[in-house]
Amino acid sequence: MKSKSASEPTVQEVEKAKHLYCRIICGDSREVLPTITEKAALIVTSPPYADARRKHYDSIPPSEYPMWFAGPDGFSEVFWNALEPEGSFVLNIKDKVVDGIRNHFVWKTIQLLEEKGWKTIDDYLWRKTNPMPGYWHNRLRDGWEYCFHLARVVRPKMYQEQVKVPIGGWTEARLANLKGKDLKRQNSANKSGFGRDLTYWVNKDKVLPPNVIVADEPKEEEGENVVELPIGIGRQFQHPAVFPVGLPAWFIRLFTKTNEDGFSDGLVIDPFSGSGTTGIAALNLRRNSILIDNNRDYCEMAYKRIKAEANPNGWEVLREGF
Repeated sequence: MKSKSASEPTVQEVEKAKHLYCRIICGDSREVLPTITEKAALIVTSPPYADARRKHYDSIPPSEYPMWFAGPDGFSEVFWNALEPEGSFVLNIKDKVVDGIRNHFVWKTIQLLEEKGWKTIDDYLWRKTNPMPGYWHNRLRDGWEYCFHLARVVRPKMYQEQVKVPIGGWTEARLANLKGKDLKRQNSANKSGFGRDLTYWVNKDKVLPPNVIVADEPKEEEGENVVELPIGIGRQFQHPAVFPVGLPAWFIRLFTKTNEDGFSDGLVIDPFSGSGTTGIAALNLRRNSILIDNNRDYCEMAYKRIKAEANPNGWEVLREGF
């Protein structure tokens, strides 16, 4: 009888790999995460902002926020330990105006995270296509939010092919008849180190777009680090800070993948899960996820919302602690 190879998965392992789930856990993520044995390929979350949502969260003043989030009793260490060595941490957050002046507690928080060993790989912007109206004497409406990409290493796992965009119509004319200097790499005349090689783009139909895109029409620009999406309506979900499903979905595509059979090959964790948006995005993309929130009502809301809104593709929603 032919013996089973040591590297060949067992029937139980195969069935487990096909089990698509979302676990919703009610509790403090600082206490819950150390109990989870599986490491995350991606932590994507939007924590409570400074001095905001006082009726819904414990309000943290901007001056105390960096230490609350990244200090010795904060979340930095538990997030670090919950992440795969080459995993990614995406932090959606926005700074605050205090007495008419922009308070950059966000940047102080990021700097403190960097002191703890985190690498700030890139800054993404979520451009809101429907920001709240209002009038202020010295500023305009807030139409965007930060999405910081942090990691334990300089080169975390990243699946750029999954978010590439069409190269555009410029190639038909520009690359049709290359000749002379266009047939080899041209370095910058001012010796900046930059250069171009147009032959590289011949027969290419998709590319990584520029870092910053500003467009007039509301749309989701997949593959750019300005993600244009409308904000969620908090009243609709009985939660004050709902981000759209497309926001975590975009980062899930960029930093996780499925295996050859189309099942989850990377755990997604949201440690401030609120109304469960990340869980919907993960299930729709066939990724397993764990959602954690210390508010029992939000956990209950997330459970009902995910069961009602996620695409029906054989998943299971598990509830713990509520």
